[in-house]
Amino acid sequence: MELILTKTIDTIEDINIDWLNSALVGIDEFDKDPVKELKVNAMGEGIGQLGQFALLKILRDSGKVTNIFAKAQTPNEDMDDLARDYLVYAREVKFYKDLASKVDVRTPHPYYVEFNEKENKVILLLEFMDGWHTPDQISGASEEEIFKAIEGLISINSSYWGETSKVEWLPDMLDDYMYKAKDDIITHQPEFLLRHKHIMDSSRQEDLRKISEFYPTLCEILSQEPLTLTHFDYRVENIFFSSDMKRLAVIDWQLVMKNLPGYDLAYLLFSNTDIDLRRNIFEDCCNAYISGLKDRNLNLSQDELHKNMMYSLMAQTIVPVNGGANFDLENQRSKKLFEVIADRMFSAIEDYDATSYIG
Repeated sequence: MELILTKTIDTIEDINIDWLNSALVGIDEFDKDPVKELKVNAMGEGIGQLGQFALLKILRDSGKVTNIFAKAQTPNEDMDDLARDYLVYAREVKFYKDLASKVDVRTPHPYYVEFNEKENKVILLLEFMDGWHTPDQISGASEEEIFKAIEGLISINSSYWGETSKVEWLPDMLDDYMYKAKDDIITHQPEFLLRHKHIMDSSRQEDLRKISEFYPTLCEILSQEPLTLTHFDYRVENIFFSSDMKRLAVIDWQLVMKNLPGYDLAYLLFSNTDIDLRRNIFEDCCNAYISGLKDRNLNLSQDELHKNMMYSLMAQTIVPVNGGANFDLENQRSKKLFEVIADRMFSAIEDYDATSYIG
C-alpha cells in the first residue's frame, strides 16, 4: 500500500468519523465496510514522551469491530521543540514509507501516515497489537523479555549492515540536527541536575561533566563506518511481545538512524533493565548478540562490541538529561521514568568504567 500524505489534525481528539473514513480511502476492507461509529480512548500517558496516543474503537457498517492505534505529535511544547529539532516525526513517516517492508522485523501495519513539515504535525494510524504486551520500563524487563528483544535487535541491526548509504535520508550523529546534542547536553544539564540531584552525587556529576566535554568526539566516533541501521530508542515499551513470547513487533521509529553496532543493545541493557539483573546477564546478552550476528555471516568481536557499547552508553546520557530537564513536572510517571533511566545509566558507567574510554 502506498502511504498517503494529506492534511494533518491538531490533536488526537480531532479524529472523527468523517476524517477517519477519508484517511482510510483506498484500503479495500474499509472501502467496502466503512466506519459507522467511533470512540477515541486516550492511552499511554507518561509512556511516550514525543507523542500523543489513542485507541480508536471502530464499529463498521457490517457490525465488525476494529481497533486502530493512533499517534500524533506531543502536546508538551518543550518536548515538541525537541521533536522538531531532531526531526523525529519526519523520520518515522519516512521509515514507514521507505523501510518498514525491508527490515527483517515485524512492525505494526500502517493504515495511514501523514506529516506536515511546516507545522511539525504528524498522524499515524497503525495496526493495534491486540493480545500482545509491552513491559513497563520503570519496573524493568524480565530476563526472558530481554533475550527475546535481542533476537529482534539482531534482525534490525543486520539490515543494511555496512550499507546504510543506500538510505540517503538516514542521519548519523554528525548531521546538523543530531550533532546539536553536544550543545543540548550542556544547555539542559543545570535543570536536569536540579530536578535529579537526589540521584546525581558528586561522582556522577563529574562523569557527566567529562562526557559533556567529550560529546563532540563521541558524535564522530559513533559516525565511523561500519555503521548499521539503528532503532535508537530500543526500549521495552517500544517492543510488543506475543502472549507465547515466540514473536515480537517493534514500534516507535521516530529516531531511526545509522550508528555503530551495539548502540541499541547498550540502550536496551543500560536503561531498560534492573541494575542487578543487568549485572547478572550482561555477558550472556553480549554473547547472544554476537552469536546471532554470526548466524547471519556478520562478525563483531567481544572487544569491538564492548567498546561500541561504552561509547554508546556515554552518548545516551543525553536522553535523561534532555528528557529529564523538559518533562511536564505534573506528570509523575515521566518524572519517575527519567529518574530510573538516569540511575541505571550512571550505575552502568560506574560498573564498566565507561569514562576510561575518554581520550
